[in-house]
Amino acid sequence: MMVFKAIISAILILVSSQLSSGFVTPSCSCTNRGGIYSASQDKSTQLLATTRRNFLEQSTTIATIAIGTSIPLPAHAKEPPPPITQEAVTEAFDAIRYELTNPSGVVGTLTNLINDGNSYEEVMQYTKESDAYFRKAKIGKARKLLTDKEIKSGSIQLSNAVTFDLIGINRASRPGQEDKDVQLKYLEDLKKDIEQFLELEKTIVIEE
Repeated sequence: MMVFKAIISAILILVSSQLSSGFVTPSCSCTNRGGIYSASQDKSTQLLATTRRNFLEQSTTIATIAIGTSIPLPAHAKEPPPPITQEAVTEAFDAIRYELTNPSGVVGTLTNLINDGNSYEEVMQYTKESDAYFRKAKIGKARKLLTDKEIKSGSIQLSNAVTFDLIGINRASRPGQEDKDVQLKYLEDLKKDIEQFLELEKTIVIEE
């Protein structure tokens, strides 16, 4: 039984690592800005597009299997979660809305860097940083406020989609693979995924 639990834990760790390992940061100040688009990039872009949805479905399936086969652990006293107030909800979702609409937010900053056409290294670095402080911190905080269990469970797919959008932009910025059109495609996907997540705010039931 202990071996089985170890296998399940390894699977979950592998799933988590696949999300973060998709990012590459520049290793030197030199980068190829000739805009060369190799045949391998065609395959890479197609693979990312086709596996994006598959991975989201697979991660949900694996998580469901792990939950269904887990063994109950001894109960420990936990502090009750903080009350879900209108102020807390507004603050959390406004922070995400800022990243979507403000020129200094994630979307605005990436738009400027991509349109510059010569900021591939900066784009690579910024996408990796954004996944940490935006997706993990801000979207993660808002997810905890969702009151509908089914919606809250499904929202992990939107959170993962944001990571894949950022990975897509990152890959299209790598030396020898620079492609502005691909960057803009994933930037549009990022906008749509953030907008969909913001729609979840109206599903929250405020505690009286």
